[in-house]
Amino acid sequence: MKAYEKLLEPITIGTHQWRNRMVKAPSSAMSWDPGQFCNERIIGLYDAISKGGASAIILGGMICDDPATLIDDADGGVYTVETYPLGGLYDDKFIPGLSQLADAVHGNGCELIAQIFQNGAAIKTKGGAWCSSTLTADELPSPEPYCNPTRGLSLEEIEAFKERYFAAAERAKKAGLDGIEVHAANGYFLLSFVSRVWNHRDDQYGCQSVENRTRLVCEIIRGVKERCGEDFIVGVRTNGQEYGHPDAITIEEGVEIAKFYDAAGADYISVTGYGYGPVPMQFALDYWMYPSPDEDMKQFLDRLDGEGLSIPPAAAIKQAVSAPVFGVGFATPEKAEAALEKGEIDLAMFARALWADPDMPNKIAEGAPEDIRRCNHCATCDELRMNETPHRRCRVNPAFLREREMAVVPAETKKKVLVVGAGAAGLEAARVAAERGHEVTLCEKESVLALELNLATMVKGTVCENVPALIDWLTSQAKKTPGLTIKTKTTVTPDFVRAMKPDAVIVATGGVYGAPDVPGIDLGIVSTVPQLTRLAEKPLKLFGANAINKLSQIALPGIGKNCVVLGAQIEGVQGAIFLRKRGKNVTVLEDLDTVGEGLPPRYKSRSLKWLRENDVETITGVEYRSIDKRGITYVKDGEERYLKADSILVFKSPGSGLSLYDQLKDLAPEVYPIGACQGPGSTLMVDAVGQGRAVALKL
Repeated sequence: MKAYEKLLEPITIGTHQWRNRMVKAPSSAMSWDPGQFCNERIIGLYDAISKGGASAIILGGMICDDPATLIDDADGGVYTVETYPLGGLYDDKFIPGLSQLADAVHGNGCELIAQIFQNGAAIKTKGGAWCSSTLTADELPSPEPYCNPTRGLSLEEIEAFKERYFAAAERAKKAGLDGIEVHAANGYFLLSFVSRVWNHRDDQYGCQSVENRTRLVCEIIRGVKERCGEDFIVGVRTNGQEYGHPDAITIEEGVEIAKFYDAAGADYISVTGYGYGPVPMQFALDYWMYPSPDEDMKQFLDRLDGEGLSIPPAAAIKQAVSAPVFGVGFATPEKAEAALEKGEIDLAMFARALWADPDMPNKIAEGAPEDIRRCNHCATCDELRMNETPHRRCRVNPAFLREREMAVVPAETKKKVLVVGAGAAGLEAARVAAERGHEVTLCEKESVLALELNLATMVKGTVCENVPALIDWLTSQAKKTPGLTIKTKTTVTPDFVRAMKPDAVIVATGGVYGAPDVPGIDLGIVSTVPQLTRLAEKPLKLFGANAINKLSQIALPGIGKNCVVLGAQIEGVQGAIFLRKRGKNVTVLEDLDTVGEGLPPRYKSRSLKWLRENDVETITGVEYRSIDKRGITYVKDGEERYLKADSILVFKSPGSGLSLYDQLKDLAPEVYPIGACQGPGSTLMVDAVGQGRAVALKL
C-alpha cells in the first residue's frame, strides 16, 4: 500500500468533495483584531495552511454574541471587550473581511468552515457565565479561573440565542464560507446542556434523557439547514468522552448523543473530549500525562501508545452513525493514517501540527514526511500573550501568524556568512540564510549538534514533549541545505574570523549558566549545568538523549539520595521533576519570589501541582549563605536555616554570554548576537528559533 494512502484519499462531506482527509482543526489563532475583525495575520495564516494542502479549514471559536453585551471588564477576567481575540459573526460588518479570507482559501483549492460557539463557563460574564444551569463556585467541576460561576438561561433567552446563532450562520454563508460547525463540546455553552456535569434542568432541555440534553443542539442543526440550504455544510463537534468527574460523558453516552446529531442531519460529527478536575485537561488532549497522569487517567495510558485519547470514542461513534466522523488529538500523521486504515475515523483533524508546518499535507503527498516540521507538544502556543502581537507563537515555526513578514525569500545580494554555535538559534539562522542563497559556514565547538537541546530531552523525556522532533528537523534540514557547510569541534576566535573575512557573523553561542557566589560552591557536592553538559556529551553521542533518559531511571551516577536544587524557574522545576521521578528526595531553593517562569501555563500548573503532591518542597525568597560537604545554609525571612544534602544541583536560568560577540563585533560589516547569549528574554527554545529566523532574513 502506498504510504499515507488513506490520508490522501478524497472524501465527500454533505454535497462537497474535499481533496484529502486532512483538515485544520478548529483551534483559534486568537489573533483577530480588536472588535473581532479579520485581519492580515489571520488571512496570512490560513492562506499558508490552504496552500499547504489541507482540504478544509475550520475557523475555531467564531462568536455569535457581541462581547460588549457579555464581558464585565471590571470583573477581572482574562479578556476585556477590547482585547477579546476571537472572530465575530454577530454583525454584518464582519462579512467583508470574512469574504476576503474565503477568497484566499478557496483560491488554494481548500474549503472554509466557521465553528460558531458561545463561551459559557469559560469566561467571566455579566450576571454569571451562560450555562444550562446555575452553578455556584463550589459547584463548578473545575475551579476558577478554569471555570466561572454560571447562570442558567431561561427558555426565552434560549430562543433568542438560537435566533442569533442562525443569523451568524447566514452571515457565514453570505461571506462565501462553505459551512458552519456547531460547537457542542469542550466546556462551552452548548456542551452545558449535553453533559450531566453541567445540566441540572428539569424542562425540555433538562438532564432526564439524552434526547432532552441534545435537543438544543439538534434544533440548531436543523434550523441552520432550513435557513442556509442543504448545500451548506453543518457539522457538529461533540465530546465523545469526558474525564475527571462522576457525571462525565461515557463512551456509551457519547454514542447515543452522536446518534441524535446524526438524525438531526449533521453533515459530519467531529469527536473530541474534555477533562475536569483541579487542573483540567480542557480542550487539549495530549498534556494529561505530564509529569504523570492523574490517578483517574492512568487507566487510559494504553491509548498513549495507540492512536490517541479521543480515538476509541470516535471509533465507537463511527459504528453507530451514517455521517462522516472526524478524529483529533493525533501526535503524528502516521497515527492518523493508522486510525483511518483501521476504519476508526473518516477524516483526521490537525491543529498544532498545521501551525508547526502548514505544508504538512503537501509534504505527505510528495513523499517527503521526513521534511515535516513536527509539533513538539510543548504548549508554547497555549500561552496567550495579550500584551504582545501576535498573541500566540509556535516554538518550531517562527512564521506562525507572521507568515508574510517571516517568509523566506531569496537575498538581493549573496553574502559570506559565519554562524557560531549549532544550537536551535544557530541551526535555524544557518539554514534560512543558506536557503536565501548565502554562502554559510556553521561552526560548533562541541562534537554534537544541538547539545543543549539533547540535554533538555534527557531531562524532559518524550512522554509528552517531543524535543527530539525539533532536534531531528533542525539538524537534518541543515545537513541537506545547499550552500551550508557544518564544522564541529571548531572553536571560533577573532583570528579565525579575520582569516575567513565573512560579510556577516551571527553569534549563537548560548547563555552562561552561572552559580551563586557563595562559599563552598566549588565543592564536589555541587553540580552545575556546564559540568553536567561535559559529563553527558559522550553518552549522548553514543546512545542518544531518549536512551539516556530511560537509563537514568535505573541509575543516576554521581547523584545522591537527598538533593537540593538551586533555582525554581523552568530549569529548576523540570530538574526537580526529573530527580523526584528517579526516587530522589528533592527540595528546591529559589532566591526570587517567582516559581516556574518560562514554563507555558499548561505545563506550569500541572508541574507545580505534581511537585506538591510528590513531596517536593519549594522555598522561595531565600538568600544562599554557604555550602559545605553535608549541605547548604540559607536564610528565609531573616532566619538562618541548614538543609542536609548529598547533592546540590544548580539549575538557574542562564545569563548573557556576550564575550565572544564583544570580541567579534568589529570584525565584519554585520555582526549579530541571537538566542540565549543575550540573556533573560531570549533563553527559551521559542526565542532561539524565532531569533534565528529573524536575523537570517536581515542579511
